[in-house]
Amino acid sequence: NCSYFKHFTPGQSSEIFEVTTQKEYSISAAAIAIFSVGFAIIGTICVLLSFGKKRDYLLKPASMFYAFAG
Repeated sequence: NCSYFKHFTPGQSSEIFEVTTQKEYSISAAAIAIFSVGFAIIGTICVLLSFGKKRDYLLKPASMFYAFAG
């Protein structure tokens, strides 16, 4: 894993840029992805329950869970 790379410009001295990974962004992205998968699973459960015994009132919450997952 390289932490430095050099950028050479013609006629000028080289500049060194530091490349760092930001763990805060990766942790928050992982949390958002887990919540998204959870909402999609809850929406699928609502859809399956609505088809089982003709409970049409569960389709509106299912659509909201799918919208939250997106």
